[in-house]
Amino acid sequence: MNELRSANTLTGLSVSTDATLVDPDWEVFAADHDRRFGLAISLLKSQVRGRRYDNEVMKLRVGTAGFYVQSRRFPAAFYGDTVKPEGHRVSPEEVDLLVWEAVATYRAGDARSLTCVYADDDPPDVFFGYRTGPRRRYELGLLRSLRPLHLRVVVEAESAMESLGADNGVLIVQRLTDESHVVVRATGRRQPYLAFPDPSG
Repeated sequence: MNELRSANTLTGLSVSTDATLVDPDWEVFAADHDRRFGLAISLLKSQVRGRRYDNEVMKLRVGTAGFYVQSRRFPAAFYGDTVKPEGHRVSPEEVDLLVWEAVATYRAGDARSLTCVYADDDPPDVFFGYRTGPRRRYELGLLRSLRPLHLRVVVEAESAMESLGADNGVLIVQRLTDESHVVVRATGRRQPYLAFPDPSG
């Protein structure tokens, strides 16, 4: 708990709720989420001061002290880190290549999770995939040949993902309200704080 003592000295905080979304007991999830993640999420958000790259489905904050993404419709879906990210705008053609590589990386078993949000429908048009073991995955929704409003892939590979420039890290692609796109990269192997146990046991 040393990393939680002072917001001024907070370093190395990573929060991912991905594992909790794998076939949850929703009653338990609702009751336990704030207790397990609330403080860590609040602390991480307080550290990330920077640019807003929000759209209709996802909040994205990027600053020198870290980044986070949070679903607007389902705020319990949260991913953030205090590692310094890189971010810049990309063309639609670059988006297509980034999405293709992210999906291929996930399908090859070199990603812990892949999230794609295509539309804010009711229910929303979403794909969520999570690797629960060396050859096992949990998947919800369908992957589509569309440019997503939001894509996030958490890479854990033996060789570097070209678009990420590393074998471990996070790649985010977000379409903005003006129809342009931004990509955010954060590299390195991270151990999420307050994460539930891996479902693979």
